[in-house]
Amino acid sequence: MSRRPVRAVLATPFAILALVLLPASPASAAFVGEGKDAAGDAADPHPGRDIVSVGLAYDRRTGRLDGAVRLAGEPSGDAPANLTLFAGRRTSSGCNRYPAVGFATLTDSRNADWVRLDGAGQARNGAASKTYDGASEEYAATSRTLRGVRPDCVIAQLTAPGNLAVVYDTAGPFKMRGLPELTAKLSRVPSVMRAGRTRTLRLTLRNRGDASTGRIRLKAKGARGLRVRLPKTVRTIAAGKRRTVNVRVTLSSRARTSTDLRITATAKDGLRARDERSLYLRKPSAGGGGGGGADGPNLCFRYHWQPPFSQLVPC
Repeated sequence: MSRRPVRAVLATPFAILALVLLPASPASAAFVGEGKDAAGDAADPHPGRDIVSVGLAYDRRTGRLDGAVRLAGEPSGDAPANLTLFAGRRTSSGCNRYPAVGFATLTDSRNADWVRLDGAGQARNGAASKTYDGASEEYAATSRTLRGVRPDCVIAQLTAPGNLAVVYDTAGPFKMRGLPELTAKLSRVPSVMRAGRTRTLRLTLRNRGDASTGRIRLKAKGARGLRVRLPKTVRTIAAGKRRTVNVRVTLSSRARTSTDLRITATAKDGLRARDERSLYLRKPSAGGGGGGGADGPNLCFRYHWQPPFSQLVPC
């Protein structure tokens, strides 16, 4: 199929649809939604006008939006359709509360738009990337204009080009759920430690995501001459909140001059974060040497938007 390089028809009414989780490029997300729609339920017999699965991933802080749609068959130039995919909020009548963010395209076009709807007739849009392979289409966009929405549903729709009143197929609304994030940071790290003396560090766990983390398990990596005492578990951290715990560390005379302290925090669905710092031991032969405890890599992981959601990518 040779898809036409034509700009997508922008549908401003917020009665529109969303995407399919396909093998797209990885993207971190604060909200994800997906769903399947029965094949053969479209008002038009052409398989290119029948949605079978949709999915959407959205990061409200960066304005990153990723999505995809799978149709029952490959669209063709003689049977195009206007495709719209949106994430918004539920009302008693469906997924139609503003603001909403999503995509608009023609199935036989190489182009797509990202769209933000803030009210009836209040639409802002820009160019989005679009890739396709047979019956599957994928879309991606990042824009400051797309930031700040907290969606709880996703919906997709195929309509007749130039006549939105003619609906070929609708998929959804499907639930969008927020995802937690987790970061870990060690503080109060001494510049140098004496053998046998216990020092208390602080570990701050923060959730900047949009759902609670669930109970968190803590683990310290072992090392020669290193003793670490810390809670085995930490209570769940709500979205936007943090918790701080004490980490008591001791270096014996058997420890190396420089010892790595690594703490890993693991939450539900494999979400994890870690921080690593260097501890320096003052030994009699060292003449009081030892530099400061320089910051180690402070790493966090976020959910990959494709299922299974337990797949993670670095922040």
